[in-house]
Amino acid sequence: MVGLARSAIDTRDPEAARDAFAPMVPRLAFGRADPSEFRVRLRFDAAPSFTVIEYAFSAPAASVAGADDLVVISAKGRGFDLRHGRTPVDTSLPYLQAPEGLAATWDAVAARAIMLDRAGVAAVARAITGDAEVEPGFVTVAPRSAELGRHWQRIAHRVREAMLVTPEAFAEPLIAAAAFNRLATAYLHAFQVVALDLEGRRMSFGARSRTVRAAVDHMHAHAAEPISVQDIAAALHISVRGLHSAFAAELGQSPSEHLRGIRLAGVRDELRFAPPDQGIAAVARRWGFAHLSRFAGTYAREFGELPSETVGARLRAVPTVARG
Repeated sequence: MVGLARSAIDTRDPEAARDAFAPMVPRLAFGRADPSEFRVRLRFDAAPSFTVIEYAFSAPAASVAGADDLVVISAKGRGFDLRHGRTPVDTSLPYLQAPEGLAATWDAVAARAIMLDRAGVAAVARAITGDAEVEPGFVTVAPRSAELGRHWQRIAHRVREAMLVTPEAFAEPLIAAAAFNRLATAYLHAFQVVALDLEGRRMSFGARSRTVRAAVDHMHAHAAEPISVQDIAAALHISVRGLHSAFAAELGQSPSEHLRGIRLAGVRDELRFAPPDQGIAAVARRWGFAHLSRFAGTYAREFGELPSETVGARLRAVPTVARG
């Protein structure tokens, strides 16, 4: 059973490096680079709707890049400087590949890039917003906030761990789709995307009131942490009563109900693609569900199946040899 399409390259030839990067960055040009020291190592792991690319430059160089695909990059290195046009980019946080004008210099750098299927992200955005016309688009390279940027990094790390531990599982459409859904949802909340409404006006993803939008962003960024509605209200500098009123008016539910829904979705997605040694209790507690019997009932009402049934589907997708 083949779960992921994998390839790797280790080259000292800038032309070969450009060709290898072409699927992710078709407009890549290397500037300052010592031919005697230039070296690039790349690894590609491709699932049906997303690809993880890990790469490292072990010698000084400079590049100018541009791409129209949905690519999120996390990078660090020695002497690493990144700019979009003339604007410095904070490389302690993940950033988007820009259509043009993204320039970097480094002494050495290592990075992980995740390329998402545009049509798949659009489908997730439409499901979340209920807007059949919404389309993801580029606004800026930076995440909407540092906490949402770190939330993306946590989700990306968990998905990457699953790919490394049980790559065969990604041959099962259910597991690959769960991983992509987590990445797409984190992407939509972490970065600015745009859409056109029926009159051609540009609007932000999740175009709700500022209060509800900020609260939902905070929930997604901290859902796996022990936050309460009081904590959310305090972070937004509003009263708990005001937060309840905003959610009731716009979403028809309380803030705690919405937070519970985010956490349940996080548990389900993790159970659908997590490594086999991850038990239900550990995953549930990680997402804030301490009372396991009550959690199981809530989970079943939300998804029409027990957590054990979700795990059973995952295990059936992983060969016995992989479960060891």
